[in-house]
Amino acid sequence: MGAPVTKALSVLSGAFGRVALLDMDTSLVAHAHPHCHLIFKASGPDQHFIVEDQAFPLRYDTAIAVNTWQEHAYLHCAGSERTVFLALYIEPDWLAEADGSFLNCTRPGFFAQSAFPVTYEMMRLRAKLVRMLETELYADARQLEELILDLTLEAVHGFSDWRGQSRKGGDWRSARDFRILKALHHMHEGMGDRINLDTIAAEAGLSRPHFNYLFRNCTGISPRLYANALRVEAAVCKLRKKKSNIGTISGDLGFPAQGNFTRFFQQHTGASPNQFQRVMAELS
Repeated sequence: MGAPVTKALSVLSGAFGRVALLDMDTSLVAHAHPHCHLIFKASGPDQHFIVEDQAFPLRYDTAIAVNTWQEHAYLHCAGSERTVFLALYIEPDWLAEADGSFLNCTRPGFFAQSAFPVTYEMMRLRAKLVRMLETELYADARQLEELILDLTLEAVHGFSDWRGQSRKGGDWRSARDFRILKALHHMHEGMGDRINLDTIAAEAGLSRPHFNYLFRNCTGISPRLYANALRVEAAVCKLRKKKSNIGTISGDLGFPAQGNFTRFFQQHTGASPNQFQRVMAELS
């Protein structure tokens, strides 16, 4: 009997971010995204997601909401049946442009609760989106993007704290310490190398413990999780180019060996880079 392997059934990317249909059979390490992240169960046994060290149920009638840069993980409960997830990684700028009420969707408290009930309308939209992803019915790109938007808005309007966030005004990221802003710049600029956090802390004029403290205080997550998220997103961007070689991508992102990159990518997305690239489609 072979080792469990998560299958990426479909990955669709576009201005909205990306939507993935994942046949999960493995756990995911603690990670974060620069997206508003919504997770629905499409089929299979119930599971749990860990959001900031607290377990929340993922059932047919209960979904998971994760704020931008909020730490979360998945601990798979092994069984004879696999669980298929519908995961939405929504670009905050796209969401804010679609509805101006959500200009502050990057605030850490945008989703005040990590689990929310799936309404009848969400069930209908979920089923339609899953069916299209399973059958690769991408002929009408506008209709598919509207479907993604409708499902997102149904969840956000009903279960985010968008009213409270809009009253606060401003963007929480504007409060970052200038030294952390400098560090973030170096992290984004250094994606072609292995990010050395000791060096970045020193360049910001901070000791490593103080750097770790200020970084978490400003971003909500550790420097390591942030760096890992940047690498995952850079990898996804490169994998969107069908002719990109996995070994080349691995080297571009500073991994000493392709096997290290494959393991890293699987631990953060569930699927291998090869499989992810094979099923990814661009919605133009």
